[in-house]
Amino acid sequence: MNKIKHILVALTFSVIAIGCSSTSVTVDYDPETNFKQLSTYKIVATKEKNAELDQLTADRIVAAIEAELDKKAINKATTDAAMQVSYHTVLEQREKKSSFSIGIGGSNRSGSSSTGVGLGTTIPLESNFNVYTQVTIDVYQQEKLIWRGYDGFEAEQTISPQEKTQAINDLVANILSQFPPAKK
Repeated sequence: MNKIKHILVALTFSVIAIGCSSTSVTVDYDPETNFKQLSTYKIVATKEKNAELDQLTADRIVAAIEAELDKKAINKATTDAAMQVSYHTVLEQREKKSSFSIGIGGSNRSGSSSTGVGLGTTIPLESNFNVYTQVTIDVYQQEKLIWRGYDGFEAEQTISPQEKTQAINDLVANILSQFPPAKK
């Protein structure tokens, strides 16, 4: 009986850990590209359909991209840049449901057999929306897509400007941590 308890406890903690994990960056790139030659960039308009972004969010994303590329000693150019960098977003409203659960259980144990009965119910408390923001960063060389990375975050609609800036900075840093790709 103790083995079953230990297995159930381990399984419960595993499910909780998986449910709390963040999304991971997804990256694709052209393995034939010599990324070491790319020392300058220019931000360009995206070629993808873009979700409507307010100017504040767009400015935050550009500032975060510029800061991360600067850390990598990749310089911003006003004219002939070795690569062109663009981004696009997908915004999605996701319903956030709060609830309270009640469970009642019982068991009867006699001799070598046991029986159990359980009953549970969930009571909804409130429903509002979070906004999921996915940012995709594309890198082009002479009009050819050579690298793409994306990740996202989910936040309440009431997130403060400082929290939103920090979330975007963290997201872009996470995406660009994979750029340039390590050759295998």
